[in-house]
Amino acid sequence: MSNLATILKKKQQVLLKYSQESRSEVIDWNNKVIQLYKQIKTWLKPLETQKLLSFEESSEAKYEMPLMGTKPILKIKLFNGQVIKFEPILNIVGAYGRIDMKFGLDKVMIVLKEKKSNWLFAEGYNRE
Repeated sequence: MSNLATILKKKQQVLLKYSQESRSEVIDWNNKVIQLYKQIKTWLKPLETQKLLSFEESSEAKYEMPLMGTKPILKIKLFNGQVIKFEPILNIVGAYGRIDMKFGLDKVMIVLKEKKSNWLFAEGYNRE
């Protein structure tokens, strides 16, 4: 085998290992996001029962990283047609990940500073 073939095989193995580790990280992250969505739905269940809002879940949007699959999206549709959208973002500067909660022009970030920490709320780009 030529030197080039050896180098390419090593690069291929590194890429495969990175891809497997990244997929595992995305699965862990998605599980954390889904758990938070379940908690939110539990909190708001009385309002859903009163038909003041409804939930819609999808996984259509893709993460920015290649080959990482889909991310869970939650939408809360209010009785008047307005929508609150929750969109997760993994691997951000200064934290493990965040969920952008968008309502019209307003945005609140739900931040997970570390993999095993609690969720924090931050309005706009202020982490406090």
